[in-house]
Amino acid sequence: MSRDTRTTVAPWRGRRALRVVGLLGAALLVALYRRVLSIPQLPSWPPPPDAVTPAGAKDALETTPAAPLRFAWSTAATIEPWVEGKNFFPRIFADVEAASSSVHVLMFGWREGAVGTRMAELLNRKLAEGVEVRVLVDRLGSRPYGAARAMFTELASAGAEIVVSDFSPLDRQGLFPDRQRLVWRDGELGRVDHRKLYVIDGSVAWIGGAGLEDHFEDGSFHDVMVRVTGDVVRQAQAAFLGGFQRRGGPLPDDLAHLFPEQPEPGTTPVALAEVLPGGLVAASQAIREQIDSARERLDIANPYLTDRDAIGRILAAAGRGVKVRVLVSEISNNAQAGAALRHRYAELADAGVEVWELPGTVVHAKIVVADDLVSFGTVNLDAWALYRNSEIMMIARSPETAALLEERLFEPDIGRANLAEPPAGTRERLQCWVSDKFTFFL
Repeated sequence: MSRDTRTTVAPWRGRRALRVVGLLGAALLVALYRRVLSIPQLPSWPPPPDAVTPAGAKDALETTPAAPLRFAWSTAATIEPWVEGKNFFPRIFADVEAASSSVHVLMFGWREGAVGTRMAELLNRKLAEGVEVRVLVDRLGSRPYGAARAMFTELASAGAEIVVSDFSPLDRQGLFPDRQRLVWRDGELGRVDHRKLYVIDGSVAWIGGAGLEDHFEDGSFHDVMVRVTGDVVRQAQAAFLGGFQRRGGPLPDDLAHLFPEQPEPGTTPVALAEVLPGGLVAASQAIREQIDSARERLDIANPYLTDRDAIGRILAAAGRGVKVRVLVSEISNNAQAGAALRHRYAELADAGVEVWELPGTVVHAKIVVADDLVSFGTVNLDAWALYRNSEIMMIARSPETAALLEERLFEPDIGRANLAEPPAGTRERLQCWVSDKFTFFL
C-alpha cells in the first residue's frame, strides 16, 4: 500500500514541478519581452515649449544632472556632408589635431584597427598638450573589456576620462578601467548606445553613421559624416555631457569653457533629436513627420529599412505624387533585414518607389532628404534604432545641404546602382516572406 502511494505521489509532484517551471519560464519570457522588445513611445516631437535652447544648454545640464534632455530648434552656421571614410576621416582627424580645449567622443564602434588606433594615438598627444578628452563608448560595439581593452586602457592612463555604456542592466558605471562600480540600470537590458558624435572645443560637431573602424575607411562600408558649426553645437555638447554623466563620468565644477559663444551662430534652422531608453523617441517621430512633409521628392539612404510604419509612410508619399528614391545595399550585412525589404519590393515598385541597390559595398548611411528638409545621424529605419537603442541625429531645413547630398551621395550612387527587382523563385520568395514577418525583432 505504501509503495503504491509513493508511486502515485511521485508523478504528481513531477507534474507540479513541471508546471511551476513552465509558469516561471513564461513569466521570464514576458519580462524579457517587456524589458527588451517593447517599444514604448512618449510624445517627443515637436520640441515642447520648455525644450533646451543653445543658450540654456549649460544651465540645463547643471540644474537637471543626468536627466535626458529635449532640445529646441536651433541654428547652424555650416553643414558639410562628406561621403566615404577617405573623405571624412582626414577632416575629422584635422579638427581633433587643431583642438585647443576639449575633445569629446561618443562612439558605438571604436575598434583597435588602424583607424581606431590612429585616433587613440592622436588623443594621447592632445592630452599631453593639456586638452581635455572625454569618451563614451558602447561595450558591444567597441569591446573595451575585450579586444580593444589595451587601446582604451592606454588612453585612460594618458588622462582621458572614459565611460562605457552596457547593454546589460548590471552595468559598470564610472571611469574605465579601475574607477567603476556595479549598478543596476533598470530598463536598459539589450539596449545599446548606437550614437556617433564628436564635439571639438565646443564649437565643431561631427555626426553621422560611421564608427572608428577600418571598414569605413577602406570603402567596404559606405557612409556619411556631417561637420556642423553654429549654435546647435552647444546642444550637441550638452547631449554628450549628459550621456557621459549618466554613465558615471564626472563633470568639471565650472562648465563655462565647454560652452563657448559660437563664432558664427548661423541662420540655418536645425534641431538635434535623439532616441533614448524609456520612450523618448524624438528622432523617430521627427523622421516620420519629415517623410509625411515631402511634396516633390523624397530620397532615403538607409541600411536596414524594415519598419512597417516607415515603409507605409514612404508608400503614402509616393501615392500623393512624390518622387521617391531609396538607396540600399545590393548585399546587406544583415541578411534578414535585406530579405525583409526585398519582400516589399513589388509593393514599392507598384506605388512608384524606385529602390536602388548599390553593389560592392554596404550602404550604411542614414540620410533622409524630403524636399529641402534633411536629416542625418545614426537612426536606422528598423525597430531597434527607432524605438529601443540610443540614437542621435540632426534635422535641418537647408536647400544647400539637400543639394550637396544630391551631388555627393544620391546622384553618383544611383548612377552606379541597379534598380531592384522583386525576389524570384519559390524559395527566395518564401525566405523574404518569413523575414518580413519578423521585422519587429530585426
